[in-house]
Amino acid sequence: MVTKTEWEQVPEDPDPHENLGYEIEELTVIRSETNDQFVFLPAEESHLLEEAFIVATADALVELEQ
Repeated sequence: MVTKTEWEQVPEDPDPHENLGYEIEELTVIRSETNDQFVFLPAEESHLLEEAFIVATADALVELEQ
């Protein structure tokens, strides 16, 4: 749990890894057969219960630099 003081010290545009502790993980992308929606799931089945998944429309996707 992050304290209020720690949260206030995070930059306005934080680095996902350095400031927030996020790790990049391989995802399996499943496209709906009936509309332009996608489901992103962890590539490793064991992470499915640990991590959330994302449902997004095509216009919500952007290419991120690593």
